[in-house]
Amino acid sequence: MTPEPLQPVPPAPNGSGSNEVREQDKIMLVLAYLGLLALIPLLTVKDSPYVKYHAGQGFTLTLVSFAVALVMSVIPVIGWLALCPLFLAVLVVNIVGIMKALKGERWAIPGVSDLSQKMFGGA
Repeated sequence: MTPEPLQPVPPAPNGSGSNEVREQDKIMLVLAYLGLLALIPLLTVKDSPYVKYHAGQGFTLTLVSFAVALVMSVIPVIGWLALCPLFLAVLVVNIVGIMKALKGERWAIPGVSDLSQKMFGGA
């Protein structure tokens, strides 16, 4: 019994922009939105532009949230108070990203998606 070769995820035939999620990609799609663990699918998955898209977007979200948190942590009191809602918002965006990725949707996170396309290309 030999494993089937990995095939790229084609776009949906109905033109809706959704993709069928391959079984072997599911764990990588979850890792894509778990902070620095997004590096795993970003560096290891070569055959799925769909996974690379979400991994790039998840990693970019992590970098942007770290940068904003760093700036906010330098601002006394107001910045520190703003960190709690920031982390909550990033958590919600990560959960929505995982859900959309597993459903086969390419969800563009406003601001982050454009930066991700510039950093990692148009996978």
